[in-house]
Amino acid sequence: MSIINLLRDIGVFGLAMWFIQLTLTKSADRKFETYKTELNHKTREFQALLDSKMEFYRAELNLQNYKSTQTYERQLNVIIDLHKKLSKLNREMQAMTAFIKEVHEDSEQEEAERIKKAGESYNDFMEFYLDNLIFIPKNTVDKLDSVRNDYFNSYMDYTLGRQFGTEPKFTYQKFKEASNRVKDKIQPAVNQLVIDFRELIGVENQI
Repeated sequence: MSIINLLRDIGVFGLAMWFIQLTLTKSADRKFETYKTELNHKTREFQALLDSKMEFYRAELNLQNYKSTQTYERQLNVIIDLHKKLSKLNREMQAMTAFIKEVHEDSEQEEAERIKKAGESYNDFMEFYLDNLIFIPKNTVDKLDSVRNDYFNSYMDYTLGRQFGTEPKFTYQKFKEASNRVKDKIQPAVNQLVIDFRELIGVENQI
């Protein structure tokens, strides 16, 4: 009788233990599913935040690249146009200050035309140069400032006698100073600026 009772008690105890274990397992499963759900939710939130930040940084990068490209293209055009205006000014100054000039019909009229062209070329160069200083590197600006000052002084020296009717000896001396400055000082500086321009637009030493 005692054995039967014992087996019965063990059966009831085993059933109770199985039920407790099942309850604990289900509870653990529910906690795991809850944690898994929360983790998935936080992961999606983090991914959405990360995607948002990546999109923002991508947009910022594209904007900076666009600005850099636009600035470089503008600078490229400025250097090309500046070279054209400098070359024209140099040609007109050389023509004006040349010692020997070819006369076609009226020497005085032709001389006045050369002076006019040189003055207009200088003004055109200066207007463009000052309007676009922001796109020109400082080192190049320093060289251009030196050249433009020499152009101005040469122009004033050459035209001073004609403007004020000074004596021929003084006028000839100023002619000579202007011509020598254009030929011996300005031309080498212009040659160096052309090299600088080629480097700035990326065509120097490509071969």
